[in-house]
Amino acid sequence: MNSNKGRELHRLRGKLIQVASLGLVMLGLAACSSLSSISMPSFSLTAAPLKLDLTANPTAGQIVHSKRPVVLSIAKYIDARATPNSEKIGDISSAVNDMLGTELLLQDVAGTVTGAMENQLRASGYQTIVDTGKPAANADFTLSGAVKEFSLDIAGRDAVAIAVETTLRDARNGSVLWSGVVTERADRFAGVTGNSRNSITRYLSAALAKVSGKTRDALSEGIVQARPDLFYQAAPARQSTPGVTVLVAPPEPAPTPQAVPPSTHGMTTGRLALATMPSRAKVYLADVYYGLTPLTLELEAGIYTLNLKLDGFKTVTEKVSVRKGETTELETRFEK
Repeated sequence: MNSNKGRELHRLRGKLIQVASLGLVMLGLAACSSLSSISMPSFSLTAAPLKLDLTANPTAGQIVHSKRPVVLSIAKYIDARATPNSEKIGDISSAVNDMLGTELLLQDVAGTVTGAMENQLRASGYQTIVDTGKPAANADFTLSGAVKEFSLDIAGRDAVAIAVETTLRDARNGSVLWSGVVTERADRFAGVTGNSRNSITRYLSAALAKVSGKTRDALSEGIVQARPDLFYQAAPARQSTPGVTVLVAPPEPAPTPQAVPPSTHGMTTGRLALATMPSRAKVYLADVYYGLTPLTLELEAGIYTLNLKLDGFKTVTEKVSVRKGETTELETRFEK
């Protein structure tokens, strides 16, 4: 009797073990099925390309006042880096808050540099045309160049390096008026909060603005020295600028005897030189449209009310006095 009970208990124990084992197997299969439906994050070696801010903000002293529109025909810069036409501009070896990847990208490096140069020159008062294979027929000067270096590495200290060569020619005869290389090399510590896409974009945009701004200043010097007949202001004094290596420079202007100021006797007009930030604002005098800023007008001496209009900004109204034989300068900053 006792032996029969023992055999029955042993048989029941075996059944319980089988049921428990089957339950564990079913749980395991269910877990595997759930895991297979989970979308695991994928990690790429590259982050999305940056988009730089190419806005140009020249000072009043960097804006030219020409007697007529001065036209620059700009050829797209050549990508002359060690790896031309590559979107990669650097490595990411330290964490960036809102970016994944190990490579920093920028689409069309040469086109970006060309755009920065064009914006600087246009904001300074030149009429610019980006040519599509041959210079514009009405060009006074032609511009070409090459991007020698363009990199930004994100690490313990971010390191930027930009080198751009530019050549300015007289469109009438093709002679070189100025040629040089403008370089910007710098590094920084991103700070305790670390880097973000915005902070990286701002840092690289500022470095490119320094290069394009220094190039603009050198080109303006060469243009005004080569064609003083086109401008109201005299050529600026030649000076050495850090980061600018001059390859070809215009000859030093011949010294001129001290001129006697012209007599204003019988003169009834004066000049009004207008500049705005941003530029290309519409200028109205007595509701008559006169052109886009920067703009220099020759007007009868008197008091005038100006209306300056720019899409997206508040209209600016200014009252100015034009004195005979003198130039009145007005610089205005628009507000949203």
